[in-house]
Amino acid sequence: MLQFVKKSLVNLYLQYELVTNIYMFEPWEKKLINGFVAIILSLVIFSSYFYLPSYIETFLQFITPQQQQGGISSAGPAASYAAPILQAEKISIS
Repeated sequence: MLQFVKKSLVNLYLQYELVTNIYMFEPWEKKLINGFVAIILSLVIFSSYFYLPSYIETFLQFITPQQQQGGISSAGPAASYAAPILQAEKISIS
């Protein structure tokens, strides 16, 4: 089982080298390019984990109509759609 996983990972890395054409670079160039790819991938994963849920929530609040209790406000029906966008929440990393 462990041997199968190792072969699969080696094959995936070889496919990555062929698709990106880094197989023709020197070892130090491969490490540099792979470092950039790792940094970009980690930043995408980090930002997706922290910011994507709030973006999706804001988007869903924008596209779904909000039902107000007591009828339409004095500002009109457009105020119920704009309110969730103007609300800001603080994100704390702890």
